[in-house]
Amino acid sequence: MSNTVYQIARRREGVKARKLRREGFVPAVIYGKEHRDSVPVELTLQEANRLLKENTQSSIIKLDGLDKTTSVIVKEVQRNGATFLPEHIDFQSISLREIIHVSIPLHILGEDQLQRDHLLFQPNITEIELKGPAEDIPERLEFDVSELKFEDKVFLNEIKVPEGIEVLGEDDDLIGIVLSAQLSEEEPEETEVDEDAAEVPLVDEEE
Repeated sequence: MSNTVYQIARRREGVKARKLRREGFVPAVIYGKEHRDSVPVELTLQEANRLLKENTQSSIIKLDGLDKTTSVIVKEVQRNGATFLPEHIDFQSISLREIIHVSIPLHILGEDQLQRDHLLFQPNITEIELKGPAEDIPERLEFDVSELKFEDKVFLNEIKVPEGIEVLGEDDDLIGIVLSAQLSEEEPEETEVDEDAAEVPLVDEEE
């Protein structure tokens, strides 16, 4: 969990979301066990962009600006279809000891070594489902493929997680396989066209 704290404020009463956006703010809402009722908040567009850039949907984020610092995860982000700027954010407040289910990105290390051996790692799964106390959930998982050989496979039970964290899935779920880079780069053979057949006139074509 990052120690970075992001600044928010309670949403100003009577100010519509469209006006907030014109003024350079992003409307948001916080809900969850820590809040009996959802809490409308706002944060600057700059702060929202920084928060979303520095974190993933599995990150535990600290927000300051209410009665106390609040730990949350991002549940949903609505973006402008043209500019892709955030227009609304849903935060779910959590207790650090709360048991949560999240999808964590799996980062593959050592692919440069495979490339030197004219190999590549073909992923089948890029995110791992984890269950455990929020404070113990890692923001990312890693697996080193540098020593793998051609056609070696990686399965879910080979992914290491912190103690107390449960991996959701079957042990034999395929994470990925090592393939030949040369085979993957081969282009399909073009079908040869019989030129004589191509010159046969159409049935309705006049002679």
